[in-house]
Amino acid sequence: KDLQPHDEWVDGFEARVLQHEFDHLEGKMFIDHISPFRKQIIKKKLVALSKGKFSCSYKAKPNH
Repeated sequence: KDLQPHDEWVDGFEARVLQHEFDHLEGKMFIDHISPFRKQIIKKKLVALSKGKFSCSYKAKPNH
């Protein structure tokens, strides 16, 4: 509340969400955490994603 630094322990889903947001603040994306071998395996999916071609179970709007 008073904007003072503090430590807090989180785990599970909340930890993943916070790490995701901290990564954005540092200019990182999820693919920065994937090994080169794994990137090669999913290359077609990554290319399609970069072109806005994806499907998901929730409403989404491509950034085009």
